[in-house]
Amino acid sequence: MKKRNLLILVLAALFLLTTPAAAKPIANSSILSVVEDQTVTVRLENFPEDETFNVLMGFNGTLGMNGYLVSRLATNAGGTFSAKFYIPEDLKGEDIIAIRFESQDSNVYCYNWFYNTTAATNPVEVDETTYNNLKPGFPTFTITKVVKGSSIELMTRYFPAGDRWAVMIKDGAMANKDWIDVAGIDVAEGGSFPVSFSIPSKLQYSEKLAIMFYRLKDGFRTYDLILNQDYP
Repeated sequence: MKKRNLLILVLAALFLLTTPAAAKPIANSSILSVVEDQTVTVRLENFPEDETFNVLMGFNGTLGMNGYLVSRLATNAGGTFSAKFYIPEDLKGEDIIAIRFESQDSNVYCYNWFYNTTAATNPVEVDETTYNNLKPGFPTFTITKVVKGSSIELMTRYFPAGDRWAVMIKDGAMANKDWIDVAGIDVAEGGSFPVSFSIPSKLQYSEKLAIMFYRLKDGFRTYDLILNQDYP
């Protein structure tokens, strides 16, 4: 009897050692409906709680990287929910549009694409409290050129006149907040203007780079995440 009990304990121990741990859910998305050139409604699945995501749209084949910032999403309790996003003017008329979700607080991201044609898979209720659409004229920027490990050129949009900004950069593949100050800008007339700077030597081999404009008077921030590779 003792031998049988010992065998049972050994088998139980082996089972615990060989049973794989449950994998952490990965954020994902699926397209629920589209109104051509106006909106897309997306089901967001397994999103982490209490994080802020940039919502980007871009041209087909880009995976949404360096896309137009169309919204910021506050996940609150996280999990699975749906939200509606407006298609930016510069992508109206495109047959296929990429959409991307990138967390400002962790390494979590996901991307998808949709046909820019009015269609719906099924009626859904949209959670109006978990995201906020950016107001027209929200300060943002687009990348115009990257020399891998060397330099970055970009074009700002909707920057207000008379503000001072710091341009900062960090390793975009890491959750740390070790931002490096690479430029300072005094915006005279505002609007759109080019900005260029060198990639710091400690970041020249980073796969991804996060870029932030920080407004000195009030701490307002606008972000983007890029690949450290030659572009275009």
